[in-house]
Amino acid sequence: MSFRYVLKREWHLLWQGRFPVAAILILLPLAFTLAFGIIYYQNSVERISLVICDEEQSVISRTIIQAYSDAEKFHIVDQVTRSEDMVDDLNTGKARVGLYIPADISKDIKQGNPVPLMLTVNSANNMFGNAALTAAGEINKTLSVGIAAKLLEAGNQLPAAALNMAYPVRLGIRIINNPTAGYTPFMLAGLTMNGLQIAIMLVLCPLIAREFRHHVYDETVPAWLILAVKCFWVLALAVPSFFLSLGFLYDLFAVPVQGSLADLAVMITAFCLAVSGIMVLFSAFSPDEVMSIEMPLLYIMPGLLYSGLSWPDFYMSGVASAIAQIFPMRHAADSVRDILLAGYAPELMSQSLQLFLMGLVAYGLGTAVFALRRRYGMKTVLELAAGGLIHGKKGGRS
Repeated sequence: MSFRYVLKREWHLLWQGRFPVAAILILLPLAFTLAFGIIYYQNSVERISLVICDEEQSVISRTIIQAYSDAEKFHIVDQVTRSEDMVDDLNTGKARVGLYIPADISKDIKQGNPVPLMLTVNSANNMFGNAALTAAGEINKTLSVGIAAKLLEAGNQLPAAALNMAYPVRLGIRIINNPTAGYTPFMLAGLTMNGLQIAIMLVLCPLIAREFRHHVYDETVPAWLILAVKCFWVLALAVPSFFLSLGFLYDLFAVPVQGSLADLAVMITAFCLAVSGIMVLFSAFSPDEVMSIEMPLLYIMPGLLYSGLSWPDFYMSGVASAIAQIFPMRHAADSVRDILLAGYAPELMSQSLQLFLMGLVAYGLGTAVFALRRRYGMKTVLELAAGGLIHGKKGGRS
């Protein structure tokens, strides 16, 4: 059988049937992009439900309430006069944040005493808790500066001088690479990559595992050629599939593409090579098509958690950091995000090389196991090992 025959047959396998498996490589990453893009479309947490307990009912307390009402982060769902009612709203889930304004707050301000405002946050979901604390801190700082300036004006200070005395240190803030601090640019590209590696698994693993049941190629066709052609066609569809999804990221969800597409192509190709090599290894050990999907799925699932996509890798423990090295997502997700948001990835070449070596080693091991199983009648690895032990015992007795 010629190389050309193997190439044509493997391409045909990808497209045969009512629902060709090649469609999975194209549609699954796109489906991940659209599904998670819709989830993160809001881009940041806003309109957090807020209940306010105002025990004083004065001009000062109404000014505080107005400040929280004007903030986009909060949505006032209830105003009560007793702390017990505020606690009830928090316990029933009517509100996620409670603001307590005590009585005699105006008196404390005039006397220069600290004002004991209390913010109660239901942080069962950290997204709400962190956003509420940050927004409340900014509002309270603005209120404190305004109140202090008014008190200084009452002491015969000019408004400008009073403001400078109340707020002597001005902090300017400039956020680069993700100015909106949104979740869409931060997470979406990595989630698309996760969909891509799942698509590679769903297509490549059964194609390899079925070779142990369908004797299509004779012994003259080397194992490495069969596996290399399968990987080649999968890569030929997987890499363009990512860039198709990237177009949707850019057009529909405004994910920026600051860096070079060539750099991005290098990283994605290395990522797909690593994933394909690892899938070859899993498939070579799998007894059938079903197990060839189930086994690598257990490997892929924690890869997203260890990738550094959501939790920074430099804050991982030594053990977690060591475990993360076995997952392709760990070497690719951060670099892809850096290329898209910052325009460059400092570790592009080193991470690409690590991915390439990871895929090459896994492919080599998988090819060796695949060749052994072909040579000994397509037996499972356990059967090969058992046969070797029995043969060794017989040799020892003789």
